Amino acid sequence: MTTFLVFILTIIIVVGIHEFGHFQMARWCNVKVLKFSIGFGKPLFTFLFGKDQTEFLVSSIPLGGYVKLLDENNIETSEKVKKIDLKRAFNRQSLVKRFLIVAAGPLINIILGVLIFSFIYMHGSLEIKPSIRGLPVLSEAFQQGLRVGDEIVSLDGNKIKSLEDLDNALKDHKEAFQDISFKRGGQVIHIKNLLWTDEIKVFPYGLPILIQSVEAGSIAEKIGLKVHDQMLMVDQIPIKDIPDLITNVQNHWLMSYDLTIKRENIIQYIHIDKKLFESKVDKKRIGISLGYDEAIIKAHLIEVKYTFGESINKSLAQSYTFFTLTLKTFKSLFTQKAALKDLGGPLTIANMASSSFLEGIFPYIQFIGLISLNIGILNLLPIPLLDGGHLVNYLIEFVRGKPLSNKNMMLSQRVGMLILGLLTVIALYNDACRYLLGS
Repeated sequence: MTTFLVFILTIIIVVGIHEFGHFQMARWCNVKVLKFSIGFGKPLFTFLFGKDQTEFLVSSIPLGGYVKLLDENNIETSEKVKKIDLKRAFNRQSLVKRFLIVAAGPLINIILGVLIFSFIYMHGSLEIKPSIRGLPVLSEAFQQGLRVGDEIVSLDGNKIKSLEDLDNALKDHKEAFQDISFKRGGQVIHIKNLLWTDEIKVFPYGLPILIQSVEAGSIAEKIGLKVHDQMLMVDQIPIKDIPDLITNVQNHWLMSYDLTIKRENIIQYIHIDKKLFESKVDKKRIGISLGYDEAIIKAHLIEVKYTFGESINKSLAQSYTFFTLTLKTFKSLFTQKAALKDLGGPLTIANMASSSFLEGIFPYIQFIGLISLNIGILNLLPIPLLDGGHLVNYLIEFVRGKPLSNKNMMLSQRVGMLILGLLTVIALYNDACRYLLGS
């Protein structure tokens, strides 16, 4: 029951804000709004509001929503159009106004996501210290004075408050840093002109890697891996961190090899035969989720707060990263069979929403920001029937100087309906497999 109620709350918030974007922009553009609905299908309850007596509805199928505008092209409403309202019909508005009304929905979703992430950054959260975990004695960094346990404070004047900040600063940085500041024993020390190499290992490098969960029917389950097993070696190659483990597993894909683990303080060797990969060739993963010892992680956590400006910048950067990831994921839906298995529907959203809600108010707010950003980005994709598809049509109209013909519009809508229908069926099938059939 909790899962259902949290799902409904999530839909009301995220879909409501999306439709409000269309609704409010239509009002600003003096376009008459006939209906504002959360959900589809049979109305559960309805009321009239505003000078236009807009009909507000909550409908029985909580999988979206819509705003219905006065439009002469809509057969259902054309007979009811009063002459005094003709100038307020959506189809009679300028190209700019129509573009703004359609774009407002996804844009307000994206804005909500950015603001939520900014709020979380400003409020503060527990994050991992940006500390050095491993450093060879013969390395240049060691020779210049860097030591294991040092906490990075800034790189070339850019503040480093968390491991995430450090990872972002190091990403794609190929040149030497002119000034590296770090803290040791309460004292801030500086190093000049140091090239940050892979030899410099940061926390949590070297920590025990533990299995958090094992997927049903996976290779991991078949070979007998269990929760809390510590991963030590892949084919006698010592494992230092999770990315290292993932790389080694992928490098040994379709090969027979041995895993070395520790279970209840006893070293064990588990053989993986290459025959097990025959039905798992679509993904280079054996079906486990990994993590580090929570007690050790907690000892390296600090509360990090950011200023308003810092929060906005970090939120925008995070949103851009998520935007590129979403586009890459959507592209993979049409190029990789495996990606289709990751597609989730309403049950997936409900499960994630409920899990985050039970963790606390801030995890749930963060989930709302994430799902709002996701809906905003997806609706901007150039697929007919989605907002992005309509925006592409308006751009074509701008270039051609006239809208697409009715024939072409109908054809594009059928293509869009086919794409969305297929994705919906796949998502619902995946949901059924995960949560109803347990596979």
